[in-house]
Amino acid sequence: MNILVIDTASPLEIIAASKGNDFAEMSAQVNISHSVTLMDTIDRCMKKLCLTARDLDCIGVGVGPGSFTGIRIAVSTARMFAQVLGKPLVEIPTHLLFAASVPSEINDNILVAFDAKKGHIFGALYRRSADVLAPREIIPPGDYPIDHLLKKIDPALQTHLIGNGVEKYYRAVSAVEKGIIIRNFTPRGEIICALVRKAFQKNPGAYHDYNRVLPRYARKSDAETAKESRENR
Repeated sequence: MNILVIDTASPLEIIAASKGNDFAEMSAQVNISHSVTLMDTIDRCMKKLCLTARDLDCIGVGVGPGSFTGIRIAVSTARMFAQVLGKPLVEIPTHLLFAASVPSEINDNILVAFDAKKGHIFGALYRRSADVLAPREIIPPGDYPIDHLLKKIDPALQTHLIGNGVEKYYRAVSAVEKGIIIRNFTPRGEIICALVRKAFQKNPGAYHDYNRVLPRYARKSDAETAKESRENR
C-alpha cells in the first residue's frame, strides 16, 4: 500500500511514506511555521521512494493534541490531498504515532509529553502490549498539569519518557522511578505508516469523507478564552 503520513502537532515536523514494502521518513525541528517547510518536506520524502501524489492509496494525519497552528496545518494539508486525489484520509492521535515507535518491552509505560505552556503538557500515558501497533491507553491524550500524569505512572514498571515536554519539565520528570528519558525522539516511518494501514484495513469504508477529520485541540485557544472572558463581564 502506498501511504503518505503528515504530523506537525509539535515543533518536530514528521513526514513518512510507504511504497509497497519500502519506507521513507523525514523529520526536523522547525522553528518557523510548518506552513513554510511542509510541502517541500513532503516532496523530498516522496521522491526518496520515486512516489508521486497520484500513486498514493491513502493519506494519514496526526490530529494532535498539540500546537494549535501546527495541527491545523497538518490537517488542512492532509484534507487537501485527500480531496484533490480522491483518496481516503485516516486520522491518528499524534501521541500514538510517538508511543508505538518507542522500542520497549511488554508492559513498559510510555509517557508522551509535548509542552503546552502554563505548567501543562499535551500528554498521554500508554502501556506496551504484545502488539507494537496497539499500546494500551492508560491516560488518553489531553491537556494536563505535568504532575497529574506523573502521579499516574506505576513506579513498579519501567517508563519511557519522550517529547519536548519532557525536556521542558526535566526536573520533575527525572524523579520518575525506573524512568528512561529518551532525548530528541523521532517516530519511525515504518511504524507510522503501519498504524495508518492497520486502521484503514480494519474499516476501509470509514475514511472516505475527509470532512470528518478534525483537529484535536484538547483546550481552547487563548483567543477563545479571552473572547469568553469579555463576553462574561
